[in-house]
Amino acid sequence: MWVLITVIISSSSTEVNAPAYLRPILHDTIEKCELDLDRIHSDLIKLEYNYPVEVKVEYDEDNKKYLKYTYKTDYTKPEETKYYHCKKI
Repeated sequence: MWVLITVIISSSSTEVNAPAYLRPILHDTIEKCELDLDRIHSDLIKLEYNYPVEVKVEYDEDNKKYLKYTYKTDYTKPEETKYYHCKKI
């Protein structure tokens, strides 16, 4: 079983704003999980054309792909980063 985990971290003080976790998405195989990750990436990359966001594909120490999506919900708010990562459970 694999799970697609989404973590949101605010760039303001992490003592005040603890990381938030979105509802995990379960997958039977790593291939299905990474396919979902690729779909999310293709949707997010389109936002770069019109909004001040940054989408990066990075790799962890196990050479597993994850997404790093940085954005501001409002110009007066701190920057937030979402991490999308497939993990084995």
